[in-house]
Amino acid sequence: MWALIKKDLAIWVRSPAVMAVTLLPPLALLLVLALQAVAVTSYPVAIVNEDPRGAAAATLVRTAEAYNGFRTQLLSPADAQAAYANLQVAAILTIPPGFSADLAAGRRPSLTWAVRNFNADSTDDLRRALPDVVTSFLATGAAGADPIGIAIREQDVHPHDAGLVAFEMVGMLAMLMLQAGLINAGLAAVKEWETGSVKELLISPVPALRLIAGKVVAGVVAADLAGVVVTGLTVAFGLLPTPTLTQGLIALAAMTLLASFGAGIGVALAAALRSGDRMNPVAINASFYLFFLSGGVVALAYLPAWLRAVARVIPNTYAVSALRQTLLYGSTAGTGTDMLWLAVAAAVGLVVGVPALRRGLAH
Repeated sequence: MWALIKKDLAIWVRSPAVMAVTLLPPLALLLVLALQAVAVTSYPVAIVNEDPRGAAAATLVRTAEAYNGFRTQLLSPADAQAAYANLQVAAILTIPPGFSADLAAGRRPSLTWAVRNFNADSTDDLRRALPDVVTSFLATGAAGADPIGIAIREQDVHPHDAGLVAFEMVGMLAMLMLQAGLINAGLAAVKEWETGSVKELLISPVPALRLIAGKVVAGVVAADLAGVVVTGLTVAFGLLPTPTLTQGLIALAAMTLLASFGAGIGVALAAALRSGDRMNPVAINASFYLFFLSGGVVALAYLPAWLRAVARVIPNTYAVSALRQTLLYGSTAGTGTDMLWLAVAAAVGLVVGVPALRRGLAH
């Protein structure tokens, strides 16, 4: 068994194509989502301040510039209209003349918020942005007594906020582990049929169960190596906080269990397909579908009820939950339940994969 593990790992290390098939799909999807996240938080907005000497107007400009939902440009009315017409800005915030004086006198000046409707999502984001800016402006006291008295109470579920890229990065990590388990264990088994070495394995005095165990363990170890490297790079580049030893071990255990599930399914697919050309697309597509169905992009609670019901039977769901708690939020709350379900999933994967490969070797 150990000889098979070392052989398969050596082949994996010397196979750039297998590494590329394992790593590139989730990393490419992460890049797409990262670029989307940058675009969503970087809408260009023009600010036209027609009350340049007013203190309250200056405070409102600074508040808008500090808002993290868009980037701002302070323009003249003519330049702002030209940029708006040429699709260079998505919205124009106009602060009218006498804005500060009107507030000081108790009058209610009107802000103009011109928004271009590129699509419903971007337009709604910008529509919601102005009330946020105005609420933050009123909280500075620059407008005098708050005429509305808005009190925002936030009930935090997690100890700190997480950026969109980091939030999605953890989902990508779970996708990577499942895909790595599927591909590495599956291709290691497929290669025996493609090269004809399966005959030598079958006439050897080694029990079939040990042969299968070698394939599965090698796939899990290769997946863990890929997961540890990617996690280490995300921590090094500041995308994720540095976990404690306990959090790191729980995350590694979650990755290992998910990879074990993937390896079990991978050897079952290998026994059925017996070709790398058929194995790779099946494994990649399966990991993509499971990623999206398990709340990889959005929080599970915001999915439709029927999709939440589907997600409850997908191992990725519990891996994503455990990894987000440990790597993203620095907590271990609820990870016990996640680990239990992942252990069940790993057992199911092996129960499916081992007999399938055993029958495949026998035939």
